[in-house]
Amino acid sequence: MDITALSWLQRIGWSAFTWALASVLLVNAVAFCAFLWKREKSLVNAWTGPVVAMNIVLVAIGLGVPMVTSAARLAILGIRSVVPNLAVSVQ
Repeated sequence: MDITALSWLQRIGWSAFTWALASVLLVNAVAFCAFLWKREKSLVNAWTGPVVAMNIVLVAIGLGVPMVTSAARLAILGIRSVVPNLAVSVQ
């Protein structure tokens, strides 16, 4: 069971990182294309705050979720090394 949990945590961490990175690129590409299309300085002034806020949230998700899943994986590995027959005794 711990092998399943370890692989699931690894998949969740990498998929969160991948989706967050893709979202950051998409948000910035949309903002850049909108600026090139409109060519108005007021658009830059209006969109800077929300785009920066969205980038901060996405970077926090992209770094935070993999860090939490890695910490959980380390905890599982640590428990498994301290109590090697835990999976056998639970069944």
